[in-house]
Amino acid sequence: MCPQESSFQPSQFLLLIAIPVASALLLVQCLRWYCPRWLLGTCVKPDGQEEPVSQSTPLPEYEAPGQCPPATLPEIAAFYQELHTPTHGQTIVRQLMNKLLVFSAREVDHRGGCLMLQDTGISLHIPPGAVAVGRQERVSLILVWDLSDAPSLSRSQGLVSPVVACGPHGASFLQPCTLTFKHCAQQPSHARTYSSNTSLLDAKAWRPLGRPGAHASLDECRILLSHFSLYTCVLEAPVGQAARKWLQLAVFCSPLVPGQSHLQLRVYFLNNTPCALQWAVTNEQPHGGRLRGPCQLFDFTGARGDQCLKLKYISEGWENVDDSSSQLVPHLHIWHGKCPFRSFCFRRKSVRMRTAQHQPMRSLSPCTPSRMAWKPSTWKSSDSRRQRRSPGQRHPLPPSGPCATGCPQSSLSSCRCCWSQTASQAMTGADWPPTWGSVA
Repeated sequence: MCPQESSFQPSQFLLLIAIPVASALLLVQCLRWYCPRWLLGTCVKPDGQEEPVSQSTPLPEYEAPGQCPPATLPEIAAFYQELHTPTHGQTIVRQLMNKLLVFSAREVDHRGGCLMLQDTGISLHIPPGAVAVGRQERVSLILVWDLSDAPSLSRSQGLVSPVVACGPHGASFLQPCTLTFKHCAQQPSHARTYSSNTSLLDAKAWRPLGRPGAHASLDECRILLSHFSLYTCVLEAPVGQAARKWLQLAVFCSPLVPGQSHLQLRVYFLNNTPCALQWAVTNEQPHGGRLRGPCQLFDFTGARGDQCLKLKYISEGWENVDDSSSQLVPHLHIWHGKCPFRSFCFRRKSVRMRTAQHQPMRSLSPCTPSRMAWKPSTWKSSDSRRQRRSPGQRHPLPPSGPCATGCPQSSLSSCRCCWSQTASQAMTGADWPPTWGSVA
């Protein structure tokens, strides 16, 4: 072997090794920069910190609202103009600037006036003399159904009222105005009003307004306003005392028509306030859902754990489509007033399947519409050995649901169960499928 040939061997060897190694390093770096979440388990952020993939997907009603582009000045002006345009006594439900709002507006002179939001228990009274003689002021009363506007709460705090705004923001009067809305705290002395001295589109800055119980009666908050802003009520029990609020469970389903094979039933966990129920009714409106049976009232404490909603009985001829007969509801979603709901989907059994299952049981007669009725459920709490049942043994189904009018964050079309809008039309009251029970 000549010397020239031996001098080229090391360089050739390094060249053969260096090119594949450099290519591999470049490929790895590209993957680190551009890796999609669905392809890799973790992606490295620009600052080098590793972000793990979420292990569980939240339900639709808890999804955080996506980032929206900043509103332009004309959009903001149009937003407030619509809120303060007189509604002539009507209560308007409308989504403006990605916020679902219920509002009413009017002009007020020296004689005063009153604004009320229908079916919500919310009112604003402007007394005579609050506006100077010869002047007219436009005022508005707004129920905010955007959950992101509520105060950030600790585990010990509970939301017991809606978020209410009086407008225009910062307006002041010669005499105090009175804002009234409902709360669901069991002890009025534990209900503390909060105020955010910000406009509706600004970031909220919630602060206590007076001492706990200063503005609360048995089931109502009444605040004398020196100027207009945002208000709500938070449950804050003293140290050593249990915080408790009243919770209502409302069951909705879409109407059942002849030949329909599937039916979805949805159970809402709501504060016991009129506007919370309207929140659920409005959420059901696009899908034809109606309230079935009376709402059930429960004593709910901040010391409870996550709640489990479990099917106890299914009417003959129906079966559960879901993998499980029970569903878990996080405690804080209820305690912080997020109005969560859980759904079960049912389908009719085929005639052949029903014949095979019930052939040995000849003593069982098939269900008829006259025997179908709403049965009260049983709530078993992990911190109580008692069982609370609704008064009465049976409550017949109403011939029709209430007029629909509230939920900003939930989307039934993306619910976990097999929602079928085409299979859900108006209910006749016959073949009511399941009744249900709930255990903690």
